[in-house]
Amino acid sequence: MKLKGEKISLRPIQESDFEDLVAWSNDSEINSYSEGDYPLTLSECHQWLKRSKSNRYQERFAIELNKELIGDIELDHITWRSGDAELRIRIGKKVLWDKGYGTDSVRTLLAFAFLNLNLSRVYLRVYADNHRAIRCYEKVGFKKEGRLRRSTENNEGFREILLMRILKDEFLRRNDRIKKAS
Repeated sequence: MKLKGEKISLRPIQESDFEDLVAWSNDSEINSYSEGDYPLTLSECHQWLKRSKSNRYQERFAIELNKELIGDIELDHITWRSGDAELRIRIGKKVLWDKGYGTDSVRTLLAFAFLNLNLSRVYLRVYADNHRAIRCYEKVGFKKEGRLRRSTENNEGFREILLMRILKDEFLRRNDRIKKAS
């Protein structure tokens, strides 16, 4: 399934994406905004894709701009009974940061989550010092709901994580032109 945003497209991740995904996973600047266990090898990327294809609690997509891979986005920890999922995104092409592609990707995936998967809520975790991402999430309608103090430690000390959430009705009110993906 391919999902169309205003600027980008979302499509299933495929093997030809692995080289870029591994490179982004091993980039220290990109990783500074992620909680993942890095670095990642090509073999681990293959295992990850194999596991995620059979996991009904995840929806993962490549982000494309003019048929070029620029990032990846996912709904993880989908809880079908309560209608929750956690959103994660990475724009791996750093020259494309601050151009609205993240916002368009998040909006496109949320439309899929709420209209196609019929989820009720989507939440995320973001470092409190990741102002670029926080602006993106707030533009789409996420609201701050909590703070995990002293969450992770790096060379500069402890970092805090913000919890943010958006509800289906809030998203649909803000994005009344959004249509169900077919």
